[in-house]
Amino acid sequence: MKKLFFGLIVLIVIVLGAVYALLFTSPGNSFVASIIEKKVNEGQKDVNMKVNDFKLTTSSIAFKATLDENSIINIEGKLDLFAKSVDLAYDINVKDLSKLQNITKQKFNGSFSTKGTIKGDQNLAIVEGKSLLASGDTIYNLKLVNFEPSNIKFSIKNAKIQELLYLVDQPIYASGLLSINGDIKNAMLPTLDGTILTKISDGLINNSVINKNFNQKLQQQITYKSDVTTNLKGAQAISVVKLDTSLATLVMNSLVYDINNSKLTSDYSLNVADLTKLYDVTQQNMRGKLKVDGNIAQSKDSLSVDGKTALFDGTVNFNLLNNQFSSKIDAVEIKPLLHMLYYPEIFNSKSNIDIKYNLASKEGTVVGELLNGQFVKNEFSTIINTFAKFDLTREIYEKTELKSDIKENIINSYINMKSENTTITVPSSTLDTKANTINALIQSKIKEYSFDTTVKGELSSPKVSVDTSAFVKQKIEKKIDKYKEKLEEKLGGKIKLNQLFNENNKTIEVAPKSVKIQRIHTDQEIAEAFKKMFGQD
Repeated sequence: MKKLFFGLIVLIVIVLGAVYALLFTSPGNSFVASIIEKKVNEGQKDVNMKVNDFKLTTSSIAFKATLDENSIINIEGKLDLFAKSVDLAYDINVKDLSKLQNITKQKFNGSFSTKGTIKGDQNLAIVEGKSLLASGDTIYNLKLVNFEPSNIKFSIKNAKIQELLYLVDQPIYASGLLSINGDIKNAMLPTLDGTILTKISDGLINNSVINKNFNQKLQQQITYKSDVTTNLKGAQAISVVKLDTSLATLVMNSLVYDINNSKLTSDYSLNVADLTKLYDVTQQNMRGKLKVDGNIAQSKDSLSVDGKTALFDGTVNFNLLNNQFSSKIDAVEIKPLLHMLYYPEIFNSKSNIDIKYNLASKEGTVVGELLNGQFVKNEFSTIINTFAKFDLTREIYEKTELKSDIKENIINSYINMKSENTTITVPSSTLDTKANTINALIQSKIKEYSFDTTVKGELSSPKVSVDTSAFVKQKIEKKIDKYKEKLEEKLGGKIKLNQLFNENNKTIEVAPKSVKIQRIHTDQEIAEAFKKMFGQD
């Protein structure tokens, strides 16, 4: 038994001696340094870590290494392994982060430097330091309990957004200065507790990069600034967001991000003070102003956005679920809506319309009704009044049927409308939202007149062409009927001119006897009859 006891003591002493020799002697330090080098450099193409100095004793540590000729890692200070306490200073300066991709498992660009101190033991250790991040000054203070983050305070002042995007290997979508102040009292899930304030003082959108990556056509300069206040509670980050751009203002009073399930929900209010500024984004000429309120919900595999706006005495509600967009327009006045869209203001009514559109396929439908509509005085109504002596603007169209099919930028529509004295149908109408043009056929019946109208050209000022032959023919027929009546009076009713003018009729009745004439009257004979009627030679 004694031999076993002493044998175990000897074994422990040998192991401790071996560990001491391995860790705390010069040869042992060299051996550990080589292991570190091998581990870091394994599988690396660009990194060649070289440990220039490594000294580890029971009371101190000194570690100096290079990743390349310009990047250094220095750590030195007091170390008590038995008490698990440290008092260290560190200095890290990496000139090219892209060389660390195999280590970080994500590509980073640019440089990074930080220096500071670590003081304390297992129960409480404090890390204080500063760094240069994206040309912005950063200071931080961390409290570690059991060497895990407990309380974190940090400040980033005037970091350049363009450099941050480059740092995380993203296209340079924008530029500006970013400042963040954080005070996290508890950084552990699920008991997060703290506040983070984020501000952006001169943001500018990079049009060329946005256009290339998102197939946009931005031309005007877009500026922006934002303020975000985030409260950490439990497993959620709850933020108040205000984003002010040269295009619009966006406010989110309760943006909630759940860290456990990676789900984001938020209300929002979008205010556009001048719709003309949205042309670059929408490629649609608009004017006026607009305010939309709604909600957003986003998870790993789903996106939902809904909204509501009051518009021209009516409302517009919409919902986007992934790629499927739907909207309902209730009681919106058409004339001011046409004005807002720079379309010809030819009609006024209330509208009830349902829209369905798929963002992926770029196809959809528009189905609805226009209620109690009236034409506004325009080129079309003026032409009708000139030829038919009929005021089209007095007609009331109680219900107008509208159907449209959308395929990318082409909208093909059918319209049917009736009033007391008119029937108007648009069997074919093609609207090109990209070229901003229209090509439409309008078939009309106004009292006894039936005629076609074509509308072609730029939406803002299309060319309207009316087939006036029906009006001219009707007027000529009326005049001929009047002349025939006068001629029949002079002839004493002996010749029925209705038969005379009918080329397909080969008989003419003559009073008091009926005589069949087996021939067709010539144009010359008809002309002679008119000459006699009007007393011309």
